[in-house]
Amino acid sequence: MKDIDINQVAKDLSGLIGVIDRVMIRPVELKTRTVISPLPYLTLRILSGKKAITMSELAREVQIAKPQLTLIIDKLIDSNYVTREYDRSDRRTTKVKISEDGLIFLDQFNDLVIEIIKGNINQLDKDDVNNLSEAIRLFKDVILKIRLKTNDGEIEEKNN
Repeated sequence: MKDIDINQVAKDLSGLIGVIDRVMIRPVELKTRTVISPLPYLTLRILSGKKAITMSELAREVQIAKPQLTLIIDKLIDSNYVTREYDRSDRRTTKVKISEDGLIFLDQFNDLVIEIIKGNINQLDKDDVNNLSEAIRLFKDVILKIRLKTNDGEIEEKNN
């Protein structure tokens, strides 16, 4: 087996990100943008997997500034998708949590996204669908083994 050029693998992976964005993500965003934009959606996705968390913790996970996150959270609260609560032990600490309405919205939105993607996949023949399925499984298995350096230099393992 010949040696693998890591530079080429990095280039190929970088190019794949662009292809996935252009072919899958952008078309879905265009069709769903009237429903919700990407950052509020990402915020809801993160909150759906957690109990109440502080704005600072959420800002770190979403990777945006806290003032920008506050605007998003305020809109999500206005839509009844998120609730704000004060920490009983420290009233200065505000935590946010996805509401039942937010969970229902997220489920319905995810169903819409899946339907859009299915419509795109239906254009493929059976062999291409099987190849895509296998490629996704292999890609996910390998990509989850990558440990990413965070902005502060620590190594963080991605398990989602």
